[in-house]
Amino acid sequence: VVGRSDPEFSLIDQRLVHSGYAFDLYATSWVDASGKEFQRDIIRHRGAVAVVALTDDEQHVLLVRQFRTPLNAWLLELPAGLRDKEGESEIDTALRELEEEVGCVAETLEHLVTLATAVGFTDEAISIFLARGLSWTKRRADGAEEESMTVEEVPLAEVGAMIANGEITDAKTVAGLLLAQQKLMS
Repeated sequence: VVGRSDPEFSLIDQRLVHSGYAFDLYATSWVDASGKEFQRDIIRHRGAVAVVALTDDEQHVLLVRQFRTPLNAWLLELPAGLRDKEGESEIDTALRELEEEVGCVAETLEHLVTLATAVGFTDEAISIFLARGLSWTKRRADGAEEESMTVEEVPLAEVGAMIANGEITDAKTVAGLLLAQQKLMS
């Protein structure tokens, strides 16, 4: 859980509206400190990970260009994925996603941050890791989007401009790249 609970607001009821692969949708009822009730639809998410994969010279990052159905567009992103395997740790999920999407294995993974992605309607949290010491293996694409994605080696020095000009718009990718740059400068 990202953040902290507030004793002034209490969940009094929740009803499962839809159960899906990536998330469940609940209709919830709440009460505030004054006793006023209100309703909110909330998406309960399984969680996710993303990986900033640095090349050995630490001057480039490996990104994936992936088709995103909700936007009907191709986005340049960090390799990432759902925590959808029972009992799998965040680190193991990050290692698996890196191999599936990029085709490499990391010698080290360092946790950069855990972010709440869209706090107005979901509890989704995504943990972002910095990967170093990459060695190549075979990509193990999982699903149509991963099968069609491409891997791009992007100069780390150019990501700020790519964010500013709208070439990189995915929030987890923006956060991960900027945090990685900051970490490398310190």
